[in-house]
Amino acid sequence: CGDPPPARRDYARANPERTTRHFEQVINVNVIMSVQKLDQKIEETVHLSGKDIHVPCHDADMYAAIDGLVD
Repeated sequence: CGDPPPARRDYARANPERTTRHFEQVINVNVIMSVQKLDQKIEETVHLSGKDIHVPCHDADMYAAIDGLVD
C-alpha cells in the first residue's frame, strides 16, 4: 500500500492527457498502479459520455507499462 514515488506519479499524470485528447466528452479518468514482485501494472479507465474504456498494461518497468498503455 502507499503512494507511488513522485516522479512515477507525475509521469502517470501526464498519461491521461495523452489519451483523452483522442476523445470528446471525457467525464473522468481513473488510473490504478500496482506492483507485485517483478510485475508492474497500470490500469486506466476513461469514462466517456455513453461508454467506458478500460485498458490494463503490464511490464517489468512501470514507465514502460505507462507508455504501453498509451500505445
